[in-house]
Amino acid sequence: MATLVLSWPHRDLSQNGRMHWSKRARATASYRNEAAWLAKAAGVATDPNAIITFTYYPPDLRRRDVHNVHGMMKAAIDGIADAMGCDDRRFRCRFPDSFGDVRKNGQIIIEISRLSHENAR
Repeated sequence: MATLVLSWPHRDLSQNGRMHWSKRARATASYRNEAAWLAKAAGVATDPNAIITFTYYPPDLRRRDVHNVHGMMKAAIDGIADAMGCDDRRFRCRFPDSFGDVRKNGQIIIEISRLSHENAR
């Protein structure tokens, strides 16, 4: 199992944001690259059936929609797939239904584990 600690996603990744497409594209590329570099540094092995578990630690106590953060994680998932050199379509992503405690600047903890062969079907 590998654990990645990503920064809190930039607000430009929010599906509720109303910004120019190029601004969203820059934020997406930046977050995707961050996830890819962290996955490579952690030595994540290629596993198209990986289980990816997310934990969200917000930067403050502002009201947020936890389900909006799930969508913001698409860039991170793509970055992990880039580092693995595989397609992410069979990843099993497990998203939380609530936020963790507040952490300075916020964090996204991602745990990547392998799916046992018995459960791969």
